[in-house]
Amino acid sequence: MKFSETKHFYKLHGAGNDFIILDNRPGNCPEAVFDGTAHDRIARICARHTGVGADGFMLISDSQRADFALAYYNADGRPGEMCGNGARCAVWLACQLGIAPENCTFDVWGQLYRATVTDKYRVRLQMRPPIILKSDAELSALKSDGFSAMFWLDTGVPHLVIEFADQLDGLDVMRWGKYFREHALFQPSGTNVNFVQPSGDQQLTVRIYERGVENETLACGTGAVACAVFAAKKFGWASPVTVKSPGGWLFVDFDEALQEITLTGPVCEVFTGNLKLEI
Repeated sequence: MKFSETKHFYKLHGAGNDFIILDNRPGNCPEAVFDGTAHDRIARICARHTGVGADGFMLISDSQRADFALAYYNADGRPGEMCGNGARCAVWLACQLGIAPENCTFDVWGQLYRATVTDKYRVRLQMRPPIILKSDAELSALKSDGFSAMFWLDTGVPHLVIEFADQLDGLDVMRWGKYFREHALFQPSGTNVNFVQPSGDQQLTVRIYERGVENETLACGTGAVACAVFAAKKFGWASPVTVKSPGGWLFVDFDEALQEITLTGPVCEVFTGNLKLEI
């Protein structure tokens, strides 16, 4: 990615999941070129101590078949298939900038999504139907150390959901998240890892280890959807399911067949600034 001058950026978060977003339409970033070194520069921008700091990086661009196109990159600079909270933040920003209406469509790497800004700082996102990659029975060999039921799902990106029998506050998320993220069963691409506990009526508490960030994050949108699908499959819960993560609350609504799923949650604009990408 090559820029000859500083570019304006926006920093937003959705339930603690934070992102750097650039308006990449013509006239805003006309020199944006993705080359073999782009991932390294994005990783430096997302670095917590020497960059702006974020869980992900996004570019909003023009689209011929939707209100806008969204390119998403994980904190390591590599492209990510989808990010639920990132997409919600991008939709909110696109509406604020006059790029998209409150009910809009957007394109993420060729996949079309729909979303609605439901009030001033809240966005509802229509998700793709989940795919069960491995059932609880297929993952039985991994059950130990308080890890009981498990499902591996694709909700836009792969997520392993694990019910943890003890208190989540005492769980070493870095140790176990990295262990499962890199486990041979989930290769070659690895997986995000969600540790969950039922904590109320139709409510889950979750802690998340995110692939591409390689750390615990405060929330994850596609992960919240995976956790809600897990609850529907494991506990027979009906819609809606509330997912409580360290960064805040997310709400997942779904039909009985788990084909129509929405993710709703808050969006917060943290700050704006000027970024020199040639760092």
